[in-house]
Amino acid sequence: MPKKIYSLYSHFYDSLFGTLLHSGRCIASRLMDIQPGERILEVGIGTGISLPLYPRNAEIIGIDISKDMIKRAGEKKQRLGYSNVKLCITDASEMAFRNGYFDKVIASHSIAVIPKPFETLKEIKRVCKEDAEFFFLNYAGSNDNLVARFEKALSPIRCRLGLGKVIDLEELLYSANFKIDFKDRVNIFKLCQIIKCRNNGV
Repeated sequence: MPKKIYSLYSHFYDSLFGTLLHSGRCIASRLMDIQPGERILEVGIGTGISLPLYPRNAEIIGIDISKDMIKRAGEKKQRLGYSNVKLCITDASEMAFRNGYFDKVIASHSIAVIPKPFETLKEIKRVCKEDAEFFFLNYAGSNDNLVARFEKALSPIRCRLGLGKVIDLEELLYSANFKIDFKDRVNIFKLCQIIKCRNNGV
């Protein structure tokens, strides 16, 4: 189901979410502070909407489960001339990368739509160095209790539309032994959350 939905979304994803979520992506990019030669993994790279924010002197690997999304990302990569970017059709809960390969990981608006978020977090940790940094940008819902209850009621509809269910990202990260170093609310009406983490054990 998610593959079919995102094949459809790939045709208008940038127009729908480009401007709407751009400020959050920019904040995440600055927070990552990517250094020359670092290896970066983006989980759920989609159409490659974040590619212009990456430096050319780091190794960027973007994965997504949707073939159509990766195709769009590949077209952007060619237009931008990013020879340092590699794109893979990959299930984030079962990656082929070796242990301890990456310096930093970002999952931008993808954890809530991944079928196995806990397994994915464990897999992300496996493919990263012990001192790696992890960045999660995700829809977090409203701080207003009444609105939050309404959003929770709409969660099944969000899932069917491929927008993911409303999740407690902090609780999920703690359960997977990630230590939260920084968090903030971003994007329009502060409906999204950026969280910076580090490894907190196995």
